[in-house]
Amino acid sequence: MLFSGGLDSSLVLAAAARALGPGLIAITFTGPHTVPGELAAAWALARRWRVRHVVRRFDPLSIPEFRHNRRERCYVCKRAIIQEARRIMAARGAMVLWDGTNRDDLNEERPGFRAIRELGVESPLLAAGLGKAAIRVMSRDLGLDQARPSQSCLATRFSYDTELTEESMSRVGQGEAWLRQRGFGRVRLRVEGDRVRLELSPEEWPAFLAPEVRGRFAAYLAALGFEPLSLEGTG
Repeated sequence: MLFSGGLDSSLVLAAAARALGPGLIAITFTGPHTVPGELAAAWALARRWRVRHVVRRFDPLSIPEFRHNRRERCYVCKRAIIQEARRIMAARGAMVLWDGTNRDDLNEERPGFRAIRELGVESPLLAAGLGKAAIRVMSRDLGLDQARPSQSCLATRFSYDTELTEESMSRVGQGEAWLRQRGFGRVRLRVEGDRVRLELSPEEWPAFLAPEVRGRFAAYLAALGFEPLSLEGTG
């Protein structure tokens, strides 16, 4: 199965581990587009459920559509990941590839979903008609960490047709990680040239606006090479 370590794929992993035991293989791809901390979380959960875990380095910047941040970025990236996962599966005799797509994902623009359907990836949560609310209930029953929201690829922080580099994505990842390490949840730094716009959930703004947090974060962004940030709430 494709295993990012996010809540959705974690539920698939936990349920499948109970049903398949040693027959389950979790495949995690990591690279310059990966949010800091994702691999460690995936590794810890695979160990907890005693699942065979394959980690592969994957560099989407080698794909021109991704590097130039075209609108087909997610589609071509997902196709490349699935094709590599199929090769890993073939070498281990695995037959079926799963992912964590759920019903609520259909309400969002997800070009990668087209690649999932084209290449025959099965989505157990979607097949069961499960959305985020049900996933959180089931995850709680299995003792999974619900405080970890899904973390999209770092390329999504940049406007389309912006040239992506490992350095630019790393700067964003470091900035977001600074806040997550201090307890903030759904953090997004949207990059517009050398400026950056911060998005947080509404309930987290009071904690962020405390002078000792906002001031230190602004200084950290400046050290990363960003100009003063703009602030924006998210629902």
